[in-house]
Parts: sequence; structure tokens; C-alpha cells
Amino acid sequence: MRATCDGLVIREYPYGENDKIITVLTADEGKILMTAKGARSMRSKASVICRLFTYANIEYYKKGGRRWLSGGSVNDSFFGLNSDMQGFALASYIVQLAAEITGEGVPCPEILRMTLNTLYAIETKLKPYGQIKSAYEIFAANVSGFAPDIWQCDDCGCESSESDWWLDVMNDRIICGDCHSKKSQGLPVPPTDELMTQNILLPMDNNAVAAWRYVTEASLKRIFAFGISDSESMGYLERASEAYIVNHLERSFDTLDFYHTVKE
Repeated sequence: MRATCDGLVIREYPYGENDKIITVLTADEGKILMTAKGARSMRSKASVICRLFTYANIEYYKKGGRRWLSGGSVNDSFFGLNSDMQGFALASYIVQLAAEITGEGVPCPEILRMTLNTLYAIETKLKPYGQIKSAYEIFAANVSGFAPDIWQCDDCGCESSESDWWLDVMNDRIICGDCHSKKSQGLPVPPTDELMTQNILLPMDNNAVAAWRYVTEASLKRIFAFGISDSESMGYLERASEAYIVNHLERSFDTLDFYHTVKE
């Protein structure tokens, strides 16, 4: 059976002497695995299709319960990502995160589109890398079904705060500074709460909370169209979104470690 699909290569690894196995993110079938014979040879026509970050129209056939790549054409290679180490590292983290929040055989048109938009934003330096990264992490939490209630203080219900905010990572909520002060009474935050849930409380300010709210409601076309001029506010947002997604997925990412290494 021969077929075609449009897909983004989000993982590649060697197989056998000269072949590759690639993971392709598609709108209709989510992640699919595909074997590309001879793809590690520069003379192979398949080699350009099987590179990481390549978005292509892929031709394949099924045999022995597996998909075998037979040809195709490149839609976008995102070649510019290879010219900037930090951008490459961030893009590597983004596609690894995309692989984590998608499944095989589960349609994910929104995730594919957001991932493509994010690679384009990184390649063109549309916004600062930290902003792009946070937007994707917030999107990933939203689409995965564990977004925090970012709209009001979970204790008093206020929607704005003069004393800033705290993101309660493991309880999916924010707490205004006043309520946090009343609860803590100036004492250090205990490692767990009354339900023995790990306490991860991260400081945020009004700018960071406003940005998180914007990303939660924005269309994919406008999801990067926000700005935070204050570096401290951007730092709050970056730390909070990263801690939130990593703790809820309950795993680390080697590509994220790599990003922080080249960023520093």
C-alpha cells in the first residue's frame, strides 16, 4: 500500500549500515515511524527528506507492518537553524517536547502547526528565544490538558495584584502576593502541602502573568505577538513556564539541558 503525507521530522537515528529511522509528526496520524533505506548516504535522494526539522511531503509504502519511505519533496528545511547554536538547541528542545505531548495514531493538527510556527520564529529570530520558548511551553501545557488557572488568585479570587503573584506549579493555580504572605507568615515554604503534594511556588509579577494569560487565549497566528520589555519579568515567565511543563510531564529533556548550556 502506497501513500503520502505531509510531516515534520522530529527525530532521526541510524539503523543498520546505511539506513535511518525517522519519527514524523503529521496532522492526521500524530507521530509515525518510518524506515528510510540508504538515507545516510549523501547520494540518496531520501537524505534531504530525512533530516531533523525538515517539513516534507513524504511518499511511503507499508510492508511487514512497517512504513518504508520511497520518496517525496521538501516543503521547508528550516536550514537557517543550523547557523545558530542557541537557536538549534532551542529547536531541538521544541521538537522533543512536541514528541512528548503527541501520540501515535492520534491526530494533532494544532500541535503540528504550532511546532512549525515555532521553528519559523526561531529561524527568523521573530522574538527573543526565551519568549518563543515560554510560549511553546504554555501552549504545550494547554493542549495537554493541565493548564493552570491563571486568571485569578485561588484563595481570594482577585484578578489583579499590587503585590505580584506566585505560581503554584503542582496545584495548577496562582496565588496573589497578599494571600501568600498571610499563609506563610514570613516562614519558608514547606516541601509539601497538607495533601503531601510537592510545593513548587515560583514568583511572578503582573507582566509575566499577563503574558501567560495572553498566550493561553491567543490564536496560533498571534501567539508570539506579545512583548515584555522588563528583563526581570521575562525571567519570571521563562522560569515558571519551564518548571511547569517539566514537572507536569515528570521528565527531563537532554535538549533543554543543552539549550541552557549554550545559552550560558
